[in-house]
Amino acid sequence: MKFSINQKNLYNALNIVRRAVAKNQTLPILTGIFFSLKNNTLNLKSTDLELGIEYKLEVDGQLDGSIVLPANQILNIIRELPNEEVKIELNKDKWQLQIKCINSLFKINGYDPDEFPNLPQVEESSKFNLPSSKFKEMIQKVRISTSKDETQPALTGALFEVEAEKVKMVSTNTYRLSYIEAPLKTSVNEKIAVILPGSTLQELNNLLENEGSVNIEVDSNYVRFIFAGIEVISRLIEGKFPNYELVIPDESNSKFSADLFQLHRAVKRASLIAKLDANIITLSVDQGLMEINSTEGSSGYAHEEIKIDMEGPEQKINIDAGYFIDVLKVLNSDVINIEMIGPLNPLVVKSKTEAGDKFIYLIMPVRSQS
Repeated sequence: MKFSINQKNLYNALNIVRRAVAKNQTLPILTGIFFSLKNNTLNLKSTDLELGIEYKLEVDGQLDGSIVLPANQILNIIRELPNEEVKIELNKDKWQLQIKCINSLFKINGYDPDEFPNLPQVEESSKFNLPSSKFKEMIQKVRISTSKDETQPALTGALFEVEAEKVKMVSTNTYRLSYIEAPLKTSVNEKIAVILPGSTLQELNNLLENEGSVNIEVDSNYVRFIFAGIEVISRLIEGKFPNYELVIPDESNSKFSADLFQLHRAVKRASLIAKLDANIITLSVDQGLMEINSTEGSSGYAHEEIKIDMEGPEQKINIDAGYFIDVLKVLNSDVINIEMIGPLNPLVVKSKTEAGDKFIYLIMPVRSQS
């Protein structure tokens, strides 16, 4: 293998595929990045056996070949090189890669590429296409509610439902829930319902661009996303997702709206004290005013007030400040709309766009820490 490439282009490519590199040392070769050159196309890929990422880019190739290199080592070296032409050559007898850039010379020992596992194939798959910007927005709104509890695998990801003219995503950790629905036309004939891992959502959020589209292929075990020269393959989560529709309230007693920016700032300030204890805040709404209070304790006390527009009786609820801030960060409107039934029922954030997108976010109440 022998080729030349600009430092910046190579570093950007390595940054894409490094996201699927295994973090443990159980199989050392999985902590590496697979390099393969054929003609003038460099193919880079990595996998931790749950997630795989492949990326191809054009280079000035002189001799084909392949090798697996330790991910951290090659990334650190390429990052520190100047933004100039990098010349790379493989010594196959030693499985060693030579890297030259102006006056810099490195030699890295790698692995036999034949030992690197193939990325899974998506067999007899359902195929459809979604706008990248819309898919990324949906991911951003549901990934905040995925669970970290590995004893309930289905909750560590998000339910992904695709129909001919509608796409939904739902996630919950039982203390909060995110639901988003978009009226998108797809090519599916039968409804698709799979659970995407939270780690996959995280990486897609990092990699997806706001332009173009993403081709998606799904079978019973795996899902493949193809966009912007990148291919992401992920194992699906087995199990049954809970019936989320039973949790979303059909009606409310009180509705109110507030300036999103002002509310976000006020809650963040109150959380400076609240997070020193249990991170719980109390929201009290009445007669056009919302009060935001932290629990008064050894760390101190915080009080904020903002004006609101309100319909219905006064309300009071204790909620996790972090859960509330998470949704305030992903909303992309000037105004936030909130509904409540009472102190023992969830606080509900709702939004609907002119295009017909619907977003619902629930936060379950918590006991007062007084």
